[in-house]
Amino acid sequence: MNIKTVINIFLAIAALFFAFLITRAILRPEKYKAVYKQRTEEIRAQLVTIRAAQTVYRNEYKKYAGDIDTLVEFVNNGVVHIVQISGIIPEEMTENEAFKQGLIKKNVETYPAKTRIINTDPNVTEESLKNFQFIPHTNNKKFDIQLGEIYGKTYTIPVYKIEVPLEDILANIDQTISNKTTGFWGLIFNKLFYNNLDIDTQYIANYPPMWLGSLTDASTLGSWE
Repeated sequence: MNIKTVINIFLAIAALFFAFLITRAILRPEKYKAVYKQRTEEIRAQLVTIRAAQTVYRNEYKKYAGDIDTLVEFVNNGVVHIVQISGIIPEEMTENEAFKQGLIKKNVETYPAKTRIINTDPNVTEESLKNFQFIPHTNNKKFDIQLGEIYGKTYTIPVYKIEVPLEDILANIDQTISNKTTGFWGLIFNKLFYNNLDIDTQYIANYPPMWLGSLTDASTLGSWE
């Protein structure tokens, strides 16, 4: 084998190696982005469900649930009381005055909390209320609810916030990718291009965490809104 042939082989190997590195550099951030998008959509659905449950919980108890297990218990076994008013209130009377004079009647009806929650938001379903307390892909780590209050001269407003850090959003990336892999060559491909993606920190700055609610404003909006 002459020197020219050796050089050509070396150049071919080098070209393949650099092509591999370039392809890997393109595919890894795209996979990271795809997983982040999928995860945030799943978490957003969970947070929307929690918001609906918290809304109904507050209407019933005049406060928010302080932890996720309390909210789960309310969803599965709680009831809400709805006051139905019948009769006519004269313009010159208040509701209490009309009630004392027997012009109106108040009937209290009881409904399962779950039914009321589903009716609160069209995005909430019977299915979405199952296991809504767990952050997806985190091996059953639960959402943490922070409570607070906003004070005014004549009022106090209960508030809450749920924060989902990036490490929870992107937990177990490698496992997610592996679960979608089929065949021997698929495993090899993932090993070459996506290995240790979960500990590759160079992309983290490009992806924000998620949250629902606020401890400084009377808001129940999410970070995606």
